[in-house]
Amino acid sequence: MKNTGVIRKIDELGRIVVPKEIRKSLNIKNGEDVQIYIEEDKIILKKYQKALSIKEMAEKYLSKLGKLTTNDIIITDKEKVIVSNVKEIVDKKISNKIIGLIDNRKSEIGYSLTFDEEKIDKNYFILPIISDADAIGSIILLSNSDITNEDKLLINVLNSLLSIELY
Repeated sequence: MKNTGVIRKIDELGRIVVPKEIRKSLNIKNGEDVQIYIEEDKIILKKYQKALSIKEMAEKYLSKLGKLTTNDIIITDKEKVIVSNVKEIVDKKISNKIIGLIDNRKSEIGYSLTFDEEKIDKNYFILPIISDADAIGSIILLSNSDITNEDKLLINVLNSLLSIELY
């Protein structure tokens, strides 16, 4: 574990300010949840991610629903690819474009996406995952042909299943 050398006082209400540099390095934004627990004689603060639950559910549903299409399906949290039937892009960072769609809760159909600066030239359909009123990730369908209504329906079903399970 990296020792940052930062010392902070606890105020009269028991609060402590987590330095901006630490929040930035862990990508913790204002309003996000932080998990607090004790490990031996230490108080541990850890970025709380529903993505662990998303990953488990996504793997379960992708293995079933993925058989209904020959297209590629990618499931992301708000930072990276967490599950996909395209194994080489799992754990790659998503682009600012995808992050913007998630944050703005917008779906989009288009052509060509980037993951960790790797460009994928295929048609895509992106749908944000909303759980408990929070935008927590996205489902992306990649296709060599035009996105069909059946493709959209499949992604909407997968999105609904994930949203219900995580609520």
